[in-house]
Amino acid sequence: MKLKKFLAMAAALCMTTAVFTACGSDTEDDSSSKKAETSAASTEEESSEAEESEAEESTEEGGDTEEGGDTESGDAEGGDTEEDPFADEPVIDEYTGKECYVPDPNYVPVTEFEGYDAFLMFADSEWLWANFSGQGYPDYQRADGAYGVDADITGDGQYTVAITVDSVAAEDPVLGAVNPQVAPDPDLGVVWPASGATVFCVDITGICDGTTTWEGEEIESQLEEGEDANIDKDIAGKYTGQEISVTVDSIKADGEEIAFDDAKIIKGNIEDDNNCYRLEIYNEYGVGKADPAINRDDLLFSKSLEVTFTITGLDKE
Repeated sequence: MKLKKFLAMAAALCMTTAVFTACGSDTEDDSSSKKAETSAASTEEESSEAEESEAEESTEEGGDTEEGGDTESGDAEGGDTEEDPFADEPVIDEYTGKECYVPDPNYVPVTEFEGYDAFLMFADSEWLWANFSGQGYPDYQRADGAYGVDADITGDGQYTVAITVDSVAAEDPVLGAVNPQVAPDPDLGVVWPASGATVFCVDITGICDGTTTWEGEEIESQLEEGEDANIDKDIAGKYTGQEISVTVDSIKADGEEIAFDDAKIIKGNIEDDNNCYRLEIYNEYGVGKADPAINRDDLLFSKSLEVTFTITGLDKE
């Protein structure tokens, strides 16, 4: 019996030890787990703090971004203040379909001539875009003013005369007058296109002596003796109309070639009371109207009309 009690007590003691050992192991595991949890929590807190710190920095940087956003907003607002992208769109004439132009306010014509002052005489079907005087003419011969781009004929060669949107809208440099047949639109500032022709000629001032008609018939000269025939159409020149030759090389409206028949252009001292050698391309009141050299309906332009010609025979001293 004693032996059995002893063994029982020993077994109980072993079981108690095992229980305590097991409890200690659980405690250590719990402690490790708690440490891990604590460490994780600490890491999460640090991470959270880091994220908050980054968020604050990001917010501060974001403030710069917001300022940048303000700048972008400013750009957007600036976009509102920018010119309308359609503001630079050309003005189109609804009747002709032609683009219209604002004349250059700084345009200055050439008014000094060493040789003969040649100019383009023109008025469209409504008498608009009109020019009837040379830029070198004295004030008493300028009528309503001179508004062309003239050529200085200093000898045999090829020359071009023109009227442009800038020249016809410019102030006459001698009279200080504005072209009564050109009025830029008061709102848009553009000059509306020219269409057709009433008069379309080239006058080369100072050539003729007034002793023959354009057909070669001899007449008594009505012209005066004097100097500066090249810019004064009342003074006798050196040639009869038959002593020189002029050929029209091209006619361009807004830079585009216009068909014409040079053989039908009336040439010579057509107005025999002045010294001008004239190329009558079309004239509603002229002899060539019955069989004109050009179809005047082809004349439609808003920027320029020009005639290029070649003259020969200017060999007299």
